[in-house]
Amino acid sequence: MPAPAPATGPALVSVPMPGAAPVGDVMLFGDSMLARFTKNRIRQLESELGPTATVYNCAAGGWDSSDGVRRAPLLARAGWDTVVLSFGANDCAPWKRVPIEQFAENVAAVARTFSGARLAAFLPPRIEETGPPGHPPRTNRELDAYREALRAVVGADACLDTARLLTGGLEADGLHLTTGSYTALIPELARVIAHGTPS
Repeated sequence: MPAPAPATGPALVSVPMPGAAPVGDVMLFGDSMLARFTKNRIRQLESELGPTATVYNCAAGGWDSSDGVRRAPLLARAGWDTVVLSFGANDCAPWKRVPIEQFAENVAAVARTFSGARLAAFLPPRIEETGPPGHPPRTNRELDAYREALRAVVGADACLDTARLLTGGLEADGLHLTTGSYTALIPELARVIAHGTPS
Protein backbone atom coordinates (compact mmCIF):
# COMPACT_ATOMS: atom_id res chain seq x y z
CA MET A 1 0.00 0.00 0.00
CA PRO A 2 1.47 3.39 -0.93
CA ALA A 3 2.25 5.75 1.92
CA PRO A 4 -0.33 8.51 2.47
CA ALA A 5 0.49 12.01 1.32
CA PRO A 6 1.74 14.40 4.03
CA ALA A 7 -1.12 16.07 5.85
CA THR A 8 0.50 19.47 6.08
CA GLY A 9 1.92 21.90 3.56
CA PRO A 10 1.01 22.46 -0.08
CA ALA A 11 1.93 19.99 -2.79
CA LEU A 12 5.15 21.10 -4.46
CA VAL A 13 6.17 20.32 -8.01
CA SER A 14 9.88 20.10 -8.86
CA VAL A 15 10.87 22.38 -11.71
CA PRO A 16 14.55 22.40 -12.82
CA MET A 17 16.18 25.81 -12.95
CA PRO A 18 16.45 26.97 -16.59
CA GLY A 19 19.95 27.36 -17.98
CA ALA A 20 21.69 25.73 -15.03
CA ALA A 21 23.36 22.39 -14.38
CA PRO A 22 21.46 19.96 -12.13
CA VAL A 23 21.93 20.65 -8.43
CA GLY A 24 22.93 17.79 -6.09
CA ASP A 25 23.59 17.89 -2.35
CA VAL A 26 23.23 21.36 -0.84
CA MET A 27 24.27 22.27 2.71
CA LEU A 28 22.92 25.32 4.54
CA PHE A 29 25.62 26.44 6.97
CA GLY A 30 25.58 29.41 9.30
CA ASP A 31 23.34 31.30 11.66
CA SER A 32 19.62 31.60 12.35
CA MET A 33 18.85 33.07 8.94
CA LEU A 34 19.40 29.54 7.60
CA ALA A 35 18.61 27.64 10.81
CA ARG A 36 15.01 28.78 10.37
CA PHE A 37 14.71 26.73 7.20
CA THR A 38 12.10 24.29 8.51
CA LYS A 39 11.14 21.08 6.72
CA ASN A 40 8.52 22.89 4.64
CA ARG A 41 11.00 25.60 3.63
CA ILE A 42 13.57 22.97 2.70
CA ARG A 43 10.92 21.19 0.61
CA GLN A 44 10.13 24.46 -1.14
CA LEU A 45 13.81 25.06 -1.88
CA GLU A 46 14.29 21.51 -3.18
CA SER A 47 11.25 21.94 -5.41
CA GLU A 48 12.65 25.16 -6.83
CA LEU A 49 16.06 23.53 -7.44
CA GLY A 50 14.70 20.46 -9.20
CA PRO A 51 14.45 16.70 -8.65
CA THR A 52 18.19 16.05 -8.27
CA ALA A 53 18.59 18.42 -5.30
CA THR A 54 18.70 17.39 -1.64
CA VAL A 55 19.09 20.12 0.97
CA TYR A 56 20.67 19.51 4.39
CA ASN A 57 20.45 22.09 7.17
CA CYS A 58 23.62 22.43 9.28
CA ALA A 59 22.90 25.92 10.65
CA ALA A 60 22.17 27.01 14.22
CA GLY A 61 20.82 30.16 15.81
CA GLY A 62 23.52 32.19 17.53
CA TRP A 63 26.44 30.87 15.51
CA ASP A 64 29.05 33.35 14.34
CA SER A 65 31.88 32.85 11.86
CA SER A 66 34.18 31.39 14.54
CA ASP A 67 31.67 28.58 15.04
CA GLY A 68 31.78 28.03 11.30
CA VAL A 69 35.57 27.75 11.25
CA ARG A 70 35.51 25.11 14.01
CA ARG A 71 32.85 22.96 12.37
CA ALA A 72 33.65 23.28 8.67
CA PRO A 73 36.47 20.68 8.48
CA LEU A 74 34.27 17.80 9.64
CA LEU A 75 31.29 18.88 7.55
CA ALA A 76 33.46 19.27 4.45
CA ARG A 77 34.17 15.53 4.46
CA ALA A 78 30.69 14.92 3.05
CA GLY A 79 31.75 16.37 -0.31
CA TRP A 80 28.91 18.83 -0.88
CA ASP A 81 27.99 20.03 -4.35
CA THR A 82 26.90 23.42 -2.98
CA VAL A 83 27.37 25.18 0.36
CA VAL A 84 25.21 28.18 1.27
CA LEU A 85 26.79 30.39 3.95
CA SER A 86 25.08 32.84 6.29
CA PHE A 87 27.26 34.69 8.78
CA GLY A 88 27.57 38.27 9.98
CA ALA A 89 24.43 39.12 11.94
CA ASN A 90 25.85 37.59 15.13
CA ASP A 91 29.46 38.57 14.43
CA CYS A 92 28.55 42.26 14.43
CA ALA A 93 26.46 42.12 17.61
CA PRO A 94 28.03 44.34 20.32
CA TRP A 95 27.86 41.50 22.87
CA LYS A 96 29.98 39.29 20.55
CA ARG A 97 31.84 41.72 18.32
CA VAL A 98 33.99 39.51 16.15
CA PRO A 99 36.35 42.13 14.63
CA ILE A 100 35.64 42.70 10.95
CA GLU A 101 39.19 41.66 10.01
CA GLN A 102 38.77 38.38 11.91
CA PHE A 103 35.36 37.86 10.35
CA ALA A 104 36.82 38.24 6.85
CA GLU A 105 39.56 35.73 7.71
CA ASN A 106 37.01 33.33 9.17
CA VAL A 107 34.69 33.28 6.18
CA ALA A 108 37.65 32.97 3.82
CA ALA A 109 38.86 29.97 5.85
CA VAL A 110 35.41 28.39 5.72
CA ALA A 111 35.30 28.89 1.95
CA ARG A 112 38.71 27.25 1.54
CA THR A 113 37.61 24.30 3.63
CA PHE A 114 34.80 23.58 1.19
CA SER A 115 37.17 23.57 -1.77
CA GLY A 116 35.47 22.00 -4.77
CA ALA A 117 31.93 22.93 -3.71
CA ARG A 118 29.96 25.71 -5.32
CA LEU A 119 29.56 28.53 -2.81
CA ALA A 120 26.60 30.81 -2.27
CA ALA A 121 25.67 33.26 0.48
CA PHE A 122 22.42 34.23 2.18
CA LEU A 123 23.32 37.78 3.13
CA PRO A 124 21.76 39.24 6.30
CA PRO A 125 18.86 41.66 5.83
CA ARG A 126 18.68 45.25 6.95
CA ILE A 127 17.56 45.18 10.55
CA GLU A 128 15.70 47.30 13.07
CA GLU A 129 18.37 48.67 15.37
CA THR A 130 17.37 47.08 18.65
CA GLY A 131 19.25 44.87 21.11
CA PRO A 132 18.78 42.81 24.27
CA PRO A 133 18.21 44.74 27.51
CA GLY A 134 21.46 46.16 28.82
CA HIS A 135 23.26 45.95 25.47
CA PRO A 136 23.71 48.51 22.71
CA PRO A 137 21.92 47.53 19.49
CA ARG A 138 23.31 46.11 16.31
CA THR A 139 23.49 48.83 13.67
CA ASN A 140 22.94 48.60 9.94
CA ARG A 141 26.11 50.58 9.34
CA GLU A 142 28.18 47.91 11.08
CA LEU A 143 26.21 45.05 9.56
CA ASP A 144 26.86 46.48 6.09
CA ALA A 145 30.60 45.90 6.56
CA TYR A 146 30.11 42.24 7.52
CA ARG A 147 27.70 41.71 4.65
CA GLU A 148 30.23 43.12 2.20
CA ALA A 149 33.04 40.97 3.62
CA LEU A 150 30.98 37.82 3.02
CA ARG A 151 30.06 39.04 -0.46
CA ALA A 152 33.74 39.59 -1.27
CA VAL A 153 34.60 35.99 -0.36
CA VAL A 154 31.72 34.29 -2.15
CA GLY A 155 31.35 36.64 -5.13
CA ALA A 156 28.57 39.11 -5.86
CA ASP A 157 26.78 36.85 -8.34
CA ALA A 158 26.57 34.04 -5.77
CA CYS A 159 24.83 36.11 -3.08
CA LEU A 160 21.19 36.39 -2.14
CA ASP A 161 21.04 40.09 -1.34
CA THR A 162 18.17 40.15 1.13
CA ALA A 163 18.80 43.81 1.98
CA ARG A 164 18.09 44.71 -1.65
CA LEU A 165 15.18 42.33 -2.18
CA LEU A 166 13.24 43.04 1.01
CA THR A 167 11.64 46.14 2.46
CA GLY A 168 10.76 45.29 6.03
CA GLY A 169 9.62 41.70 6.32
CA LEU A 170 11.11 41.19 9.79
CA GLU A 171 9.75 39.51 12.89
CA ALA A 172 8.95 41.62 15.95
CA ASP A 173 12.55 41.20 17.16
CA GLY A 174 13.69 43.36 14.24
CA LEU A 175 16.23 40.78 13.08
CA HIS A 176 14.69 37.54 11.89
CA LEU A 177 12.69 37.10 8.71
CA THR A 178 8.95 36.47 8.61
CA THR A 179 7.33 33.44 7.01
CA GLY A 180 6.28 35.63 4.10
CA SER A 181 9.85 36.82 3.60
CA TYR A 182 11.16 33.25 3.41
CA THR A 183 8.42 32.27 0.98
CA ALA A 184 9.37 35.16 -1.30
CA LEU A 185 13.13 34.68 -0.98
CA ILE A 186 13.38 30.93 -1.53
CA PRO A 187 12.87 31.07 -5.33
CA GLU A 188 15.55 33.76 -5.49
CA LEU A 189 17.88 31.64 -3.35
CA ALA A 190 17.35 28.73 -5.73
CA ARG A 191 18.45 30.90 -8.64
CA VAL A 192 21.57 31.92 -6.75
CA ILE A 193 22.40 28.31 -5.87
CA ALA A 194 21.88 27.12 -9.42
CA HIS A 195 24.40 29.67 -10.67
CA GLY A 196 26.76 29.63 -7.66
CA THR A 197 30.49 30.30 -7.70
CA PRO A 198 32.96 27.37 -7.73
CA SER A 199 35.30 27.57 -4.71
